[in-house]
Amino acid sequence: MSYERDLAEMKGQIDRSLSEFFQEKLSSVHDALTARVVGMIRDFTLNGGKRLRPIISILGHNIFEHEDGRMLKASLALELAQSYLLIHDDIMDESDMRRGRPTVHVEAGNIYASNPRRQKLGENIGIVAGDLAECYAHEVLMGSGFPPERLVRAGAELSSIIETTGYGQVLDIHSSHMEEFCQSDLMRLHLWKTSRYTVQGPLSFGSLLAGRDMDRNLSYYGYLAGVAFQLHDDILGLFGNQEVTGKPVRSDVVEGKKTLLILKAMEMSGESERKFIQSVLGNPGVTDDDLMRLRDIVVDSGSYQYSLDMMERLVSRAKEYLSRVPGDESAKDFLSWLADFMVRRSR
Repeated sequence: MSYERDLAEMKGQIDRSLSEFFQEKLSSVHDALTARVVGMIRDFTLNGGKRLRPIISILGHNIFEHEDGRMLKASLALELAQSYLLIHDDIMDESDMRRGRPTVHVEAGNIYASNPRRQKLGENIGIVAGDLAECYAHEVLMGSGFPPERLVRAGAELSSIIETTGYGQVLDIHSSHMEEFCQSDLMRLHLWKTSRYTVQGPLSFGSLLAGRDMDRNLSYYGYLAGVAFQLHDDILGLFGNQEVTGKPVRSDVVEGKKTLLILKAMEMSGESERKFIQSVLGNPGVTDDDLMRLRDIVVDSGSYQYSLDMMERLVSRAKEYLSRVPGDESAKDFLSWLADFMVRRSR
């Protein structure tokens, strides 16, 4: 069975449904400025993205109940919620690029090209655009056609996912200023900010729409696979190809992100290497040579291999928990394949 083909087919269905949603949304907007902002949200949402979160939510439903066309529409809520989180995240990180294109707040600044407050005004519009995407997430769920009692529980879960992600974002922002930020703090951040809204939350969301409480073993799978996903994302952030990832390769370093790669390199290197890492972390003037030296330190210290080994352990344990979940074997097999895919992707 070709899960890559199935993944592509599901992504295509989700993309078409998202396009239809935004077409309907734009048809109800009657002034040019609002239409332009809604168009930005549409373009941002449809530009790239693997649609893993809605796909995982559909699989979370299908484990416990037969495939249901209503789930496709409901799953869009996870993609729209991601747009909300990413639009705001880009403002906080002062990122100019996302998926190879200008971020929403940068694009919004073009509305005010001749205004000296262009950057601030663009950020303001970006904040509103993110808020609108979050509203759309709840709207599309409520219009999916599931019984009211299931919608109420899934809606509460969607709000809980966003809440927990917010707590993770607070920790993420603060982490670059925490001198004693350590691996246990980082794992807590990943559980809150990535695992919850990328894997565990979507699975729970889908389960609730199937009329089932979240299975404990499925929840463990989600948390472990989600952390592995983030560790791989951090590797791409330092070693990935910018043309493939669509994100500047030095952005995590400039933002001062204390990834596992950085924490372990600091721990496993000599004094001169540690001082160098401290000098480049959070430094907007990082050069290509600096980046190459940092990569060498991460590899030579053993930090790179440490992250790879941890990812493999997390994926293996995640799949063990998944095997204990009672339910549809084909949906479980797909999730087992996805756990491996999430740590082998190139973007």
